[in-house]
Amino acid sequence: MARDIESQSFEPLSVEVTTPAFEAYSRFREDYENSAGCAIRGSMSDRQTGRIGTVADSTVDKMAVVWLADKYKELGRSITREDIENSATTKFDTLMADSALKQFDTIKHAKADREGGFIGIGSREKDELSGKDLDKTLKKIENQRRSLDIVNPLFANNGELFSKLAEDHNGQWGVTYWDLKDARKADDRARAKGDKVYSDEERAAIDTLYKKWGSSDMRRVEHRGQGDDMGCDGILNYDTVAKGAGFESSEEIHAAANAKSGYLRDAVVNKCQTEETNMTVLQEARRMNKENLQAIEDRAQHTVQKGEGFDRIARGVLKKESGQTPSEHDVVDFSSDIAQLNGFDRNTYDPKVRSIHPGQRIQVRDDAWKASQRLESYEKIQEYLDANLNAEVLDQQIRGR
Repeated sequence: MARDIESQSFEPLSVEVTTPAFEAYSRFREDYENSAGCAIRGSMSDRQTGRIGTVADSTVDKMAVVWLADKYKELGRSITREDIENSATTKFDTLMADSALKQFDTIKHAKADREGGFIGIGSREKDELSGKDLDKTLKKIENQRRSLDIVNPLFANNGELFSKLAEDHNGQWGVTYWDLKDARKADDRARAKGDKVYSDEERAAIDTLYKKWGSSDMRRVEHRGQGDDMGCDGILNYDTVAKGAGFESSEEIHAAANAKSGYLRDAVVNKCQTEETNMTVLQEARRMNKENLQAIEDRAQHTVQKGEGFDRIARGVLKKESGQTPSEHDVVDFSSDIAQLNGFDRNTYDPKVRSIHPGQRIQVRDDAWKASQRLESYEKIQEYLDANLNAEVLDQQIRGR
């Protein structure tokens, strides 16, 4: 039988959790614990205003690695799944633990080499996260952050600079080294005449991208061209940055680039209020539905009063529903229906043997009528929901985001 690898001794992490890559971690922790319950996962950004709702899944996942690093330093040993599960004692820790468990195997194999080498051949690898596992994952996140810092100005302000620079390159819409070079030349010519093509902030961002092009940080977030010996034939866009910086979608890049300091506590307010409004609307719809169903049942029955027979009951129900005095023909037809619903025949009514008596609860409407009334009620409630619910936020709630 394969022999278990001995537990690794505690080795300090080389990537400190206080580095810029994790500067938002402690703020997020504090804000999350003090924010409304709707501040959970899923980016919800508005491209017109740049307003950010909650944080993206991939951002939560990166923070969960920092959380694991803190846990590793606290325990002074490798981390097991049980350690993670037992740490889920607060709202924030539960969020981090769920993400950490989801990534457990990926982080555990972070030490595998790029050629797909295997670890512990001839022995069974322990099901725990070592310091080396965490260190390598933290370094990867730190590298992604450095790349993202360089390109962030492209996607800030709702991607304004990216839109100015991007061109169609053989069907790929993005920014290349040559686009940056052309932009610098055009701006230089304009500035020589006392004008500007780009603001000083935009020009500084363009210069940084131009000078860093071909560096390892830039190579992470750009698609490389074939035979690219000079490092100038790559193309950069939302999709390449998302892939290189560890995001799941281009939308998450937009959310990350437009997030402001302290964004969580302030920016979730709108989404939380919308969710609260949705909940109020749903509760009102439930109340309406319950009330309507009860009203339908009440209208389908009648309590017999002294002196009432089927004809008088039929006349009273029809007048109450329409607001007008019914014809005798309608009264007779409806009276026959009521009698039949209750097991009698109006035409063979024997006054010596009373069919119904005061205080008796009888049916005046059949199941088909009740079904049509319910359908009409559901349609009205649906109109109310369509007019008052925020469908996007509701969809996120339903999907548990």
